[in-house]
Amino acid sequence: MRHEVLVIGGGPVGLTLALLLARQGVRVAVIEKDRVPAHAPSAVSLDDECLRIWQACGLERDIEKDWDGGQHGGVMCEYLDAKGKPFLRLTQQDSDLGYPHAVAVHLAGITEKLREQAEHNQSIDFLAGNQVIGVDQDEHGVRVLCRSDNDSVHTVCGSWAVACDGSNSVTRGLLGIAMPGITLPNKWLIAELEDNRRRESVQIHCDPSRPSVTVPMPHGVRRIERMLAYDDDGAWLGDETMVRRRLKSAWAGASEAPILSKTILRFNARIAERWRCGRVFLAGDAAHQTPPFAGQGLATGLRDASNLAFKIAGVRHGWLSEEVFDTYEIERRPHQERMIRLALRLGGVMSPRSRVQAFFTQSMIRAMMMLGPIRRHVQLRGPGIRPILHDGFLEHGGLAGQYLPQPWVTVGGNRRVRFDQLLGSRMTWIALGTAGSPGDLHGSRCSSDDTALVENLDFTDPDRQLQRRFGEGSLLLVRPDRFIHTHRTTAATSVPLTRNTKWITKQHPLSGPSPFGAVSA
Repeated sequence: MRHEVLVIGGGPVGLTLALLLARQGVRVAVIEKDRVPAHAPSAVSLDDECLRIWQACGLERDIEKDWDGGQHGGVMCEYLDAKGKPFLRLTQQDSDLGYPHAVAVHLAGITEKLREQAEHNQSIDFLAGNQVIGVDQDEHGVRVLCRSDNDSVHTVCGSWAVACDGSNSVTRGLLGIAMPGITLPNKWLIAELEDNRRRESVQIHCDPSRPSVTVPMPHGVRRIERMLAYDDDGAWLGDETMVRRRLKSAWAGASEAPILSKTILRFNARIAERWRCGRVFLAGDAAHQTPPFAGQGLATGLRDASNLAFKIAGVRHGWLSEEVFDTYEIERRPHQERMIRLALRLGGVMSPRSRVQAFFTQSMIRAMMMLGPIRRHVQLRGPGIRPILHDGFLEHGGLAGQYLPQPWVTVGGNRRVRFDQLLGSRMTWIALGTAGSPGDLHGSRCSSDDTALVENLDFTDPDRQLQRRFGEGSLLLVRPDRFIHTHRTTAATSVPLTRNTKWITKQHPLSGPSPFGAVSA
């Protein structure tokens, strides 16, 4: 079988990547070893970036009951000391991306909807029941050898392959790519229980003797994570009474609530030595593993998918050259390393080594939270941890490399839409007006196939989010993953652009020689 891209692994990262590629007209095969999704511990907290990426997959309405952001201004997370008193409270805010900064998710429900979309998408072949046993490649493509669950062996071929097959990635092993890093010493009991009570905030118990986290999830489920003693071998896991005894220290309701699942895990902080081997890429846990203390494990994998999807599509359709693949790791690794450092620091706050360390750490945080400016800037979601690109596929200068906001804008007189609904599938020029006047992009009104948008001609930003961020009269070139490629501060002084994609390609390549060739909008 021949495809353009082989996605190895049908989890949320692999399925997201497949759907993003399919929406850009790329033929994909998803190779998944399980016919029925395995019930394993998964992410319970995500952020506004992830919801925006799934919006780009066409899932905005389908998954709206599978996540819960609580109330705007309400407490979404509390860090508690050994006596149960909060020393840090984080409140919910709506972000400039059009979603809450942080949400609790029922990932099994979202994954089910991702899989349904993939199975019904004509550009995706979902090959369930196939275990990868070999990977070979040359300058023309990749060949993946699979063993099906009926023991037959066959080959699936493609131009490129992306390994999204998890922390124990078979593909990474076959490619001989090392995964340096650390495994944290203590094991954690991870359990999900039925809980139909009124939703409350996430509670993180930072007790040195029994650190734990309890997360109310959608669909009447509660996740409990409790750290075990260093020498606890977990042999009691099959004894429900012993399990409940440990869970009750985190949540009193665990004494009676039905237990849906339970397991014991150790957390890793690791990054693969390289994320690309020829025509094969690594993404998600196959490329990096993050402790869950910052809630950024799955989020980083979804960012990988968004970054890689448009680059593969651009090379496939000829509007990018293959050198753009070199920017994948350049753009993604620095932020991933930062997220691992953040997770390890938060892990130290959540599970202090002694009561003395807990006292000093928690006292310092309490004091900091009494200072308004510091309190306003303490964020574990949103702009405080959002990626900013300094190198890679961008034109340096201005605010290039930052993430584009997604305001609600008005089109056609009074119809309100999310701004992303107007953006093209390739690169999109956006001209921001000055003092109510259209920006400096000449041509007729945009149609649905155009790749240029003019404020006050094609859309109106009533809250002026874009002007406040980038400045009136700015000209932006936006990538399909919603990062700013080019930011020019005064559109009126720039060379006028037409909306004809070929004309832009020939007459207005991005400034200076570029290894990516002339990039068309």
